[in-house]
Amino acid sequence: MRIIKRRSKKIKKLEEEHVYLDKKVKQLTKERLKDRSTESKDILTRLKRTKLMVKDAIAKAKATLTN
Repeated sequence: MRIIKRRSKKIKKLEEEHVYLDKKVKQLTKERLKDRSTESKDILTRLKRTKLMVKDAIAKAKATLTN
């Protein structure tokens, strides 16, 4: 039972991080309409990669939780 609670807390934390990153990506995408610099593109790309890694971690955690 403790393992399930611990993993579900981990999943919840990862999901919260994913929502935060999603908001930041949307915000920076809007800002990119005005700021087309390489630096802003690099930041946006890094955030998108991190968001994808978090999404993969959520899927992996859910898969191990069900097995």
